[in-house]
Amino acid sequence: MNALPQLDHSTELHTAPLWRPGRVLARLREHRPGPVHIIDPFKVPVTEAVEKAAELTRLGFAAIILASTDYESFESHMEPYVAAVKAVTPLPVVLHFPPRPGTGFPVVRGADAVLLPALLGSGDDYFVWKSFLETLAAFPGRIPREEWPELLLTVALTFGEDHRTGDLLGTMPVSTTSTEEIDRHIHVARTFGFHMVYLYSRHDHVPPEVVRHFRKGLDPDQVLFVSGNVRTGRQVAEYLDSGADGVGFAGALEHPDWRATLEEIGGQRPDAPDRPGSGR
Repeated sequence: MNALPQLDHSTELHTAPLWRPGRVLARLREHRPGPVHIIDPFKVPVTEAVEKAAELTRLGFAAIILASTDYESFESHMEPYVAAVKAVTPLPVVLHFPPRPGTGFPVVRGADAVLLPALLGSGDDYFVWKSFLETLAAFPGRIPREEWPELLLTVALTFGEDHRTGDLLGTMPVSTTSTEEIDRHIHVARTFGFHMVYLYSRHDHVPPEVVRHFRKGLDPDQVLFVSGNVRTGRQVAEYLDSGADGVGFAGALEHPDWRATLEEIGGQRPDAPDRPGSGR
């Protein structure tokens, strides 16, 4: 059992909630649904990431996500990496990395936002909710208050067999044989007011009908994101038609001819259908 992170009278906390909605969440809510590129900064050289960031800006993407399951020497590697990407794009740069007991979610100067995923399918309560409190306790001492990134509270769920994530974070794939488990996750996301829901499959694909069911059950302003093995514009279109706000893709651009692939996935495309009540 994990020890509960301690919050006491000596813990420096800002009077306003760290997770209050800000400009990044507003952009994700208001931007037309579309693809979002995910760059692994521990795999992709920073020079390549900078080139990709410039192209994503030209194509009008909503944001850039820097993410990896594994990371070492986070601060020393990520601070110059984020700075280099930010130097060529006005797009929000969002971090998505798993927490580690003792420190919580990693963060560096320059990032615009950080995804804080609650892994509702994990058998380890640290990754379900305790990591949130640990991050909250550690946050004030990391970087100056005026440089804190926006915190995006996110329900994160995995689909299909994923032993790597399971071994690391204790997750079990969501059952799709019925909607019973999915409905429970939707209820939690709505009840606790999560900003986002992130559906992911490492080796398979999140079924489009599952995306449709989540979109139907979530509040209109809750951002629905789906990723995993997305490699074509057709897949992006299918998820957007199913109600996704963002469709993440990563490995599709990890090859020398990535510009052609990016144009096919994220180039000119018809607008996705508006969501009821979204104001879009």
